[in-house]
Amino acid sequence: MKSIFLFPAFFLMLLLNTTNANNSSLNTNGDEPTFQDFLAQFPKASLPYHFEAEQLQAELNKTTRPRPTRLAWEYCQFLPMLEESARVNRMPVSPEPVAAFETPQFYAVLYNTGHAYTKNLKSYHISVFDKSGNHLATHFVAGVNPETITEATITENLLADIQSYQVNWAKTYQKGANDGNTIGIGLSTLSRLVVR
Repeated sequence: MKSIFLFPAFFLMLLLNTTNANNSSLNTNGDEPTFQDFLAQFPKASLPYHFEAEQLQAELNKTTRPRPTRLAWEYCQFLPMLEESARVNRMPVSPEPVAAFETPQFYAVLYNTGHAYTKNLKSYHISVFDKSGNHLATHFVAGVNPETITEATITENLLADIQSYQVNWAKTYQKGANDGNTIGIGLSTLSRLVVR
Protein backbone atom coordinates (compact mmCIF):
# COMPACT_ATOMS: atom_id res chain seq x y z
CA MET A 1 0.00 0.00 0.00
CA LYS A 2 2.90 2.38 0.74
CA SER A 3 4.29 1.92 -2.78
CA ILE A 4 1.08 3.33 -4.29
CA PHE A 5 1.74 6.63 -2.51
CA LEU A 6 5.50 6.64 -3.08
CA PHE A 7 5.28 6.27 -6.86
CA PRO A 8 3.35 9.56 -7.46
CA ALA A 9 5.65 11.37 -5.01
CA PHE A 10 8.76 10.02 -6.78
CA PHE A 11 7.32 10.97 -10.19
CA LEU A 12 6.54 14.53 -8.99
CA MET A 13 10.08 14.97 -7.60
CA LEU A 14 11.59 13.70 -10.86
CA LEU A 15 9.41 16.08 -12.89
CA LEU A 16 10.36 19.09 -10.74
CA ASN A 17 14.08 18.20 -10.93
CA THR A 18 13.98 17.91 -14.75
CA THR A 19 12.14 21.24 -15.10
CA ASN A 20 14.65 23.03 -12.85
CA ALA A 21 17.63 21.54 -14.74
CA ASN A 22 16.23 22.66 -18.11
CA ASN A 23 15.57 26.21 -16.89
CA SER A 24 19.00 26.61 -15.31
CA SER A 25 20.79 25.79 -18.58
CA LEU A 26 19.41 28.85 -20.39
CA ASN A 27 20.61 31.79 -18.33
CA THR A 28 20.96 32.96 -14.77
CA ASN A 29 17.42 34.31 -14.33
CA GLY A 30 15.81 31.00 -15.41
CA ASP A 31 13.95 32.50 -18.39
CA GLU A 32 14.24 31.94 -22.11
CA PRO A 33 17.33 33.62 -23.59
CA THR A 34 16.83 37.23 -24.62
CA PHE A 35 18.01 38.85 -27.82
CA GLN A 36 20.78 40.56 -25.81
CA ASP A 37 21.84 37.13 -24.47
CA PHE A 38 22.01 35.96 -28.09
CA LEU A 39 24.15 38.94 -29.17
CA ALA A 40 26.53 38.29 -26.27
CA GLN A 41 27.43 34.91 -27.84
CA PHE A 42 29.23 36.72 -30.70
CA PRO A 43 32.52 38.61 -30.36
CA LYS A 44 32.02 42.32 -31.03
CA ALA A 45 33.69 43.60 -34.20
CA SER A 46 33.92 46.87 -36.07
CA LEU A 47 32.91 47.71 -39.61
CA PRO A 48 34.13 47.51 -42.31
CA TYR A 49 34.82 43.80 -41.95
CA HIS A 50 36.89 41.89 -44.53
CA PHE A 51 37.20 38.32 -45.75
CA GLU A 52 40.27 38.14 -47.97
CA ALA A 53 40.65 35.45 -50.66
CA GLU A 54 44.12 34.58 -49.34
CA GLN A 55 42.77 34.03 -45.83
CA LEU A 56 39.99 31.79 -47.17
CA GLN A 57 42.36 29.97 -49.53
CA ALA A 58 44.45 28.93 -46.52
CA GLU A 59 41.41 26.91 -45.34
CA LEU A 60 41.79 24.64 -48.38
CA ASN A 61 45.33 23.69 -47.37
CA LYS A 62 44.60 22.91 -43.71
CA THR A 63 44.79 19.25 -42.84
CA THR A 64 43.77 19.66 -39.19
CA ARG A 65 41.32 22.14 -37.81
CA PRO A 66 40.66 23.03 -34.18
CA ARG A 67 37.17 22.20 -32.98
CA PRO A 68 35.17 25.44 -33.34
CA THR A 69 33.00 26.92 -30.64
CA ARG A 70 29.39 26.34 -31.66
CA LEU A 71 26.38 28.47 -30.82
CA ALA A 72 24.37 26.85 -28.02
CA TRP A 73 21.11 25.33 -29.24
CA GLU A 74 18.84 27.63 -27.21
CA TYR A 75 20.14 30.65 -29.20
CA CYS A 76 19.43 29.16 -32.63
CA GLN A 77 15.83 30.35 -32.39
CA PHE A 78 17.13 33.83 -33.29
CA LEU A 79 18.47 32.56 -36.64
CA PRO A 80 15.38 31.39 -38.56
CA MET A 81 17.31 30.42 -41.70
CA LEU A 82 19.12 27.59 -39.87
CA GLU A 83 16.14 25.25 -40.06
CA GLU A 84 15.82 25.85 -43.82
CA SER A 85 19.55 25.28 -44.28
CA ALA A 86 19.39 22.01 -42.34
CA ARG A 87 16.45 20.84 -44.45
CA VAL A 88 18.08 21.71 -47.79
CA ASN A 89 21.49 20.25 -46.87
CA ARG A 90 19.98 17.25 -45.05
CA MET A 91 22.40 17.87 -42.23
CA PRO A 92 21.95 19.58 -38.85
CA VAL A 93 23.47 23.03 -38.72
CA SER A 94 25.48 24.15 -35.70
CA PRO A 95 26.61 27.71 -36.36
CA GLU A 96 29.99 29.00 -35.25
CA PRO A 97 29.71 32.62 -33.97
CA VAL A 98 32.18 34.89 -35.78
CA ALA A 99 31.27 38.54 -35.10
CA ALA A 100 28.53 40.94 -33.98
CA PHE A 101 28.08 44.43 -35.42
CA GLU A 102 26.00 47.41 -34.35
CA THR A 103 24.98 50.38 -36.48
CA PRO A 104 22.67 53.24 -35.47
CA GLN A 105 19.65 51.36 -36.91
CA PHE A 106 20.61 47.68 -36.89
CA TYR A 107 22.35 44.77 -35.23
CA ALA A 108 24.01 42.10 -37.35
CA VAL A 109 25.69 38.80 -36.55
CA LEU A 110 28.13 36.90 -38.70
CA TYR A 111 28.38 33.12 -38.37
CA ASN A 112 29.84 30.10 -40.15
CA THR A 113 27.62 27.14 -41.01
CA GLY A 114 30.23 25.17 -42.96
CA HIS A 115 31.56 21.86 -41.71
CA ALA A 116 35.16 20.72 -42.00
CA TYR A 117 35.63 17.82 -44.43
CA THR A 118 32.28 18.42 -46.12
CA LYS A 119 31.29 20.21 -49.32
CA ASN A 120 31.52 23.67 -47.74
CA LEU A 121 34.57 24.07 -45.54
CA LYS A 122 33.48 27.56 -44.51
CA SER A 123 30.15 29.21 -45.31
CA TYR A 124 29.69 32.64 -43.71
CA HIS A 125 26.25 34.22 -43.37
CA ILE A 126 25.14 37.56 -41.98
CA SER A 127 21.79 38.02 -40.25
CA VAL A 128 20.47 41.54 -39.77
CA PHE A 129 18.04 42.59 -37.02
CA ASP A 130 16.31 45.84 -36.14
CA LYS A 131 17.04 47.41 -32.75
CA SER A 132 14.08 45.51 -31.24
CA GLY A 133 15.65 42.18 -32.22
CA ASN A 134 13.31 41.40 -35.13
CA HIS A 135 15.01 39.36 -37.86
CA LEU A 136 15.10 41.28 -41.14
CA ALA A 137 17.34 39.30 -43.51
CA THR A 138 20.02 36.65 -43.80
CA HIS A 139 22.55 36.47 -46.66
CA PHE A 140 25.53 34.36 -47.62
CA VAL A 141 28.56 36.68 -47.73
CA ALA A 142 31.74 34.60 -47.91
CA GLY A 143 33.02 31.07 -47.98
CA VAL A 144 35.36 28.45 -49.31
CA ASN A 145 34.93 25.03 -50.85
CA PRO A 146 37.17 23.05 -53.24
CA GLU A 147 35.67 24.73 -56.34
CA THR A 148 35.13 28.35 -55.29
CA ILE A 149 36.32 31.01 -52.89
CA THR A 150 34.02 33.92 -52.10
CA GLU A 151 35.53 36.97 -50.40
CA ALA A 152 33.59 39.93 -49.05
CA THR A 153 33.81 43.33 -47.45
CA ILE A 154 30.94 44.34 -45.18
CA THR A 155 30.66 48.14 -45.05
CA GLU A 156 29.57 50.48 -42.25
CA ASN A 157 26.06 50.45 -43.83
CA LEU A 158 25.96 46.62 -43.77
CA LEU A 159 26.36 46.38 -47.54
CA ALA A 160 28.36 43.33 -48.60
CA ASP A 161 30.63 43.67 -51.62
CA ILE A 162 31.07 40.01 -52.64
CA GLN A 163 33.60 38.64 -55.14
CA SER A 164 33.69 34.96 -56.19
CA TYR A 165 36.66 33.10 -57.64
CA GLN A 166 37.13 29.69 -59.22
CA VAL A 167 39.89 27.61 -57.66
CA ASN A 168 42.40 26.38 -60.27
CA TRP A 169 44.16 23.27 -58.95
CA ALA A 170 47.57 22.19 -60.32
CA LYS A 171 46.25 18.63 -60.77
CA THR A 172 42.67 17.48 -61.24
CA TYR A 173 40.89 17.85 -57.90
CA GLN A 174 39.65 14.59 -56.39
CA LYS A 175 37.56 14.72 -53.24
CA GLY A 176 39.45 13.18 -50.33
CA ALA A 177 42.60 12.41 -52.37
CA ASN A 178 44.54 15.64 -52.72
CA ASP A 179 47.75 15.04 -50.84
CA GLY A 180 50.36 17.14 -52.57
CA ASN A 181 47.85 18.96 -54.80
CA THR A 182 48.22 22.72 -54.76
CA ILE A 183 46.38 25.64 -56.24
CA GLY A 184 48.14 25.97 -59.58
CA ILE A 185 47.58 29.17 -61.52
CA GLY A 186 45.63 30.81 -58.74
CA LEU A 187 42.08 32.03 -58.82
CA SER A 188 39.87 33.11 -61.74
CA THR A 189 37.18 35.75 -61.17
CA LEU A 190 33.67 34.33 -61.47
CA SER A 191 31.33 37.12 -60.33
CA ARG A 192 30.87 40.24 -58.25
CA LEU A 193 27.76 41.27 -56.31
CA VAL A 194 26.69 43.89 -53.78
CA VAL A 195 24.08 42.74 -51.24
CA ARG A 196 21.99 44.91 -48.93
